[in-house]
Parts: sequence; structure tokens; C-alpha cells
Amino acid sequence: MSKRVAILTSGGDAPGMNACIRAAIIACQKANFTLLGYKHGYNGLLQQEFIPLSLDSTHNLIQQGGTILHSARCKEFKNREGLIKAADNLRQAEVDTLIVIGGDGSFRGAAKLSELWDGQILGIPGTIDNDIAGTDATIGYFTAIDTAMSSIDKVRDTADAFERIFLVEVMGRNAGFLALNGALSAAADYVVVPEFFESAETEIKKIVNQIKAQRALKGPVSFIVV
Repeated sequence: MSKRVAILTSGGDAPGMNACIRAAIIACQKANFTLLGYKHGYNGLLQQEFIPLSLDSTHNLIQQGGTILHSARCKEFKNREGLIKAADNLRQAEVDTLIVIGGDGSFRGAAKLSELWDGQILGIPGTIDNDIAGTDATIGYFTAIDTAMSSIDKVRDTADAFERIFLVEVMGRNAGFLALNGALSAAADYVVVPEFFESAETEIKKIVNQIKAQRALKGPVSFIVV
């Protein structure tokens, strides 16, 4: 049975999205399915902006960062009118299955769309925040940890040279996975994560006490807070 499959990338970009698109291309080609790529996330779905995807047109895709389909936020998709239009567009394009690569916001949109469209929707978690329930590691998460670790290592060189205190902010929104594992992998001195955040005053007191304790033992030292 031949199918028409569509794929889009939504929300923030994450390393590995292109590799995921390539994997979908290979799977569809092997199953003799037609694969369409909607550009600019849900915006492309609302504007019927899609392109055919094949291995011939995506040579060396696995090495490219970002997403060849581009990504964007879509306010219109949060409204029922936008969802109805998206469902109608999928029917007009004769799409059987929609693959959404994105984070929690993208998945909430996909869940709402499923209430108005009878086709199959597959969600592939792609976000450096790693905040999708039921997923051990989302697409882009491990690369983001490696990037954070590399950045912290570079900051530490300067911190050690001048015995300075540095604060390193990483992304993650309401999830502390990236901060925690970036701090662990780079051997930072202190980490502040939203899951265990008490208050700014309490956290500052803890940090100051740790710095005082280290400097009492070693004298002036650098201190990295993630």
C-alpha cells in the first residue's frame, strides 16, 4: 500500500534534525511511500508550502546542522481556525501520515490537530531541553551537553588565570537536564536547576558559603556556577 507522508520541524532547532529527516527519507523510500516536507514548521502547513523529499535532493544531509525545512513558531496554529485550516490542507494534499519533529509546544499543537484530522500523527522529540516525558534523550540533547561542556572548559581557563567567579547560563527553560549534565561533564563547582531552586536569596547564600569554604582551604580560587 502506497502512502503520502509529510514531515515538518517546529519550534527551536536542535542538532540532529536533519539526520532525522534523512532517516525518514530512507524509511519512506524503502517502503515506497511519497514523502513531502513542509517548510517553516506549522506555518508551512497553513500555507501549503511543501517540497518533495528524496535522497537525491538531500545529498550529504546528515552532516548539516539546523534543519533544511527551516523552523518557526506559529501563533495562528494556537487558534482553532488555524487548526481547522491545517487539517483541511492535509486532506487536500492527500497526506496519510504527518511526522512532527519538535519539542513540547510542537507536540501540544500536534495533539490538538489530531482532534480535527483523522490521519496518523507521529511525534519525534527534537529539543535540547530534553523535557519530553517518556523520552530518555531527545534529538539534540547530547550535542548540547557537549557544546556546554566545551564552553565551560574555555571559561574555566580564564577563571583559573584570574581566580575569578564565573556564571554560565545554559538553555533548558523549566528543565534542568542540560544545566545539570553540562555542569557534571565540565566539573563545574555549582549548578542551579529549576527543579531544586528554592529562592534567589537561598541559592546565593549557598554559593557564597561554598566559595568561602573553598577559599578558606585553598586561598583565592576560581569558581564556576552553571
